[in-house]
Amino acid sequence: MSTQKTTPTAPAGATAVPGHRRNPLLTAVRNVGIALDTAARVVFLGRDGVGY
Repeated sequence: MSTQKTTPTAPAGATAVPGHRRNPLLTAVRNVGIALDTAARVVFLGRDGVGY
């Protein structure tokens, strides 16, 4: 009785379902939102993120 050990190449849920692609416009909007959020945090909290 031999046991085979399989090592996954990526965690479950980390890979896209074949044939499923995100809308490029939604991806762009998400990226802009992340950039604006980061800029607001730097402005209001400072570069260290701990406030003044």
